[in-house]
Amino acid sequence: MENILKEIQNERKRQNEEWGEQNHTPIEWVSILTEEVGEVAKEAVDYHFKNPVKNYHAYFPSMEQAQEDRIRDYRKELIQVAAVAVQMIECLDRNSSIKKH
Repeated sequence: MENILKEIQNERKRQNEEWGEQNHTPIEWVSILTEEVGEVAKEAVDYHFKNPVKNYHAYFPSMEQAQEDRIRDYRKELIQVAAVAVQMIECLDRNSSIKKH
């Protein structure tokens, strides 16, 4: 778990470097998180159903390689979902009068 949490922390740092500190409303955050979850879902569906990749022969030597890339991308997207969720909590703590528990 420690390695996974480090990956999430690194992704959070990358997000801050790319976009700076983000201070969105809760509904904006939910929209951002939902978009990220949608990317996870797409990778899972494509992997499960072995959906064809456009011109996959140009990019992958085999469908097996395409599937390996998909599951790797699925994991990458999960890290991004977790990092966005952490960022949502950070924003709430920064900008809310609600006490943390």
